[in-house]
Amino acid sequence: MDLSRAFWEQRYGDNETGWDLGGPSTPLRAYIDQLTDRELRMLIPGAGRAYEAEYAHRAGFRNVHVIDLTDAPFVDLKARCPDFPSDHLIVGDFFAHEGSYDVILEQTFFCALDPALRDRYVRKMWELLRPGGKLVGVLFNDALFADHPPFGGFKADYEPLLKPYFPAVSMEPCHNSIAPRAGRELWLHAQRPLSYSPVACALYDRFEAAAVTRRPIKLSMIDGGTVEGIIDDLFIRDGADWLRLKSGGEYRLDAISGAE
Repeated sequence: MDLSRAFWEQRYGDNETGWDLGGPSTPLRAYIDQLTDRELRMLIPGAGRAYEAEYAHRAGFRNVHVIDLTDAPFVDLKARCPDFPSDHLIVGDFFAHEGSYDVILEQTFFCALDPALRDRYVRKMWELLRPGGKLVGVLFNDALFADHPPFGGFKADYEPLLKPYFPAVSMEPCHNSIAPRAGRELWLHAQRPLSYSPVACALYDRFEAAAVTRRPIKLSMIDGGTVEGIIDDLFIRDGADWLRLKSGGEYRLDAISGAE
């Protein structure tokens, strides 16, 4: 399906923005209200008109960043909040974004992505969060649509995606949703543990491609050594990513610095 920049620009141009609440989500507003450190580095991906970013900025948070495929909704944000830092408005692909954040706020971004990207979403969140950083926000607890956004799901669908990288993830029914979404939202709280750093998406994609094609690969290890072979399996053990070579050797992915 086409969920490109042009698709979303057309939605904004045609005013087909049913996800737009016209203000900050009440669960996210309540979460922002209880934060005390105004220096937190915060990211809101797929931010749209970014009401939550405006709310946090007006509350004194100085490091609020937003990213979206199109700058169309940012025009509205700047009109509402002219002093929002322009260099904190990022236009581009979330999966290509680089940075390190204390908090990432989820508000209708997950449900706007092709479900085939959900594994990459979780891995990228790991990559962007500093150790101890938190992914928090709202997920739909509703089937919604299968052929166009918003794409839905339930706790039982989300947990297997999140737990390998966020072992202590919690999802509970929201108690303060707006009326049209009452009973249809889960509050997501996931904290990146301190002990493991998942491999970057681009490197993991290289491992996957090598495993599918069964071509030999040369692994450069963080300790300076190299290992060559054919990847027989990619798997998760104790919350960490591993690969197994056809020769039988097993290697944790965060011990690998590169591959060719």
